Amino acid sequence: MIKVALDAMGGDNAPSQVVEGAVLAANESNGRYHIVLCGPEDLVRSELARVGYTGDAISVFHAPELVAMDESPTAVLKTKQNSGLVVSVGLQKKGMVQASVSAGNSGAMMAACLMILGRFGSIARPAIALNMPNHKGPCVMLDMGANVDEKPAMLVDFAHCGSVYAEAMYGIKNPRVGLLNMGEEAKKGPEVIQEVYKLLQASGLNFIGNVEGHDALAGKADVIVTGGYTGNVVLKLIEGFYELHTELFGEIDTPAGREFTKQWDYRNHGGGLLLGLNGTGIIAHGRSDALAIKNAVLVAYKLADNKVSSKIAERLGASK
Repeated sequence: MIKVALDAMGGDNAPSQVVEGAVLAANESNGRYHIVLCGPEDLVRSELARVGYTGDAISVFHAPELVAMDESPTAVLKTKQNSGLVVSVGLQKKGMVQASVSAGNSGAMMAACLMILGRFGSIARPAIALNMPNHKGPCVMLDMGANVDEKPAMLVDFAHCGSVYAEAMYGIKNPRVGLLNMGEEAKKGPEVIQEVYKLLQASGLNFIGNVEGHDALAGKADVIVTGGYTGNVVLKLIEGFYELHTELFGEIDTPAGREFTKQWDYRNHGGGLLLGLNGTGIIAHGRSDALAIKNAVLVAYKLADNKVSSKIAERLGASK
């Protein structure tokens, strides 16, 4: 059985929404996975009692220290080793769980996963991968903000990570890989992107060339690669568009409207996937409610169950 460690105190709505999300996920477990809530035991158990959960798909691991959203990642790792965030990753390192999830301090979660779980020897840095909304099927985009000022070879590693993810999670054979740029021509964009273009051509991936912003939304590629700075701008733009649309028009109760919400509401995608780690880490949105937490747990389970981390390690080892 897959076990998922969840930081009970992570995020703006913790612990109530985190615990409620864990219960939602537990109710869909059917014996496939178990959730380990990491946080102050008395508080977490009182929340479980509040929602009336008495099942056996959730256990509690005492982690009394709290991490603020604005704390330095370095300070968290040095002084908050008994926090739910650090403990959830540490349990995975010890082999007690197979995945870790937090909606708390994203920098600290990134640092904890990197320092405790480590990365594959052939990859310089892990990347945050997210599902890109479009009307033609699944599409993964990375990096969405874990890195800045990447070397060209790093983006090629990201492309391999995304390709393995698309194959393992969505069953896409030989995924189409596109490089986000300001035009389709190979000579477009900064010099570093032009160098990435050349490297991707020789990578053995199904590289289809540059894709522009409208191509991404049109589903032209199955995997879209970009630097973390640009990816994070795209991510915030997507979130802002959905919020604006909802404010102006509300929820549209038609098949098309429901599909739009399914694609564009971040809560339905669980969180950012840290690809390239020697393990499974999920960074959920700081504003996550119970629905978002439930989906973050489900994604973590699926990543671990499909052994995506191991498959990326195999691919990157073979590509060097």
